[in-house]
Amino acid sequence: MFEKFDKALARLEDGSMIFLMAVAICLTFLQVVMRYVFSAPLYWAEEVVLYSIIVMSFVGISIGIRLGSHISVDLLDALVPEKHILVLRMIAIVLGILFAGALVYFGGKLFLNTLDRGQLSPALRIPVAAIYAIIPVSGLLSLFRYGYAFVQLRQGKQIAASEENLRAM
Repeated sequence: MFEKFDKALARLEDGSMIFLMAVAICLTFLQVVMRYVFSAPLYWAEEVVLYSIIVMSFVGISIGIRLGSHISVDLLDALVPEKHILVLRMIAIVLGILFAGALVYFGGKLFLNTLDRGQLSPALRIPVAAIYAIIPVSGLLSLFRYGYAFVQLRQGKQIAASEENLRAM
C-alpha cells in the first residue's frame, strides 16, 4: 500500500513542480515582454511567480526526501563503524520527523491565524491563508516520506543514494 501511495504522490509532486515551473517561467517572460515592449506590465504576474516559487520550495522538501538529495554529512558515514551507520540514519530520520511535525504544527497555526484575519494578497486578492496552507501540507508530505524511509530502513532496504537518483532524472 505504501508503494502505490508513494508512486501516486511522486507523480503528483513531479507534475505540480513541472506545472509551477512552467507558470513561473512563462509569466516572467510575458511580464518582461509586456513591460519593455508594450509598456503595459501585468500587475499580478510578479505575485503569481512569487507564490509559485514558494510552493515549489515547499514541495521540493518532500521531493528531496524521496530522492535522498537533502544535505547530509557523509563524513560521519566514513568515520563511524559500519554497524553504527544504521543508527545514524535512524537518528537523521527521527530528526526529520520532528522537523516535519514542527512544520505541520506551526504552519497549521500560521494558516489558521491568517485565515481568521481574512488577509488578502495585494494584487490577486486571494486569501493569504491559501498560500500559507502549503506549509502544513508540506509537513504532512514530509512526515509520509520520512515514515516511509523509516519503514524501508527497518526492513533492511537501502535508501537510494542521492547521486543515483539525480543521475536518473
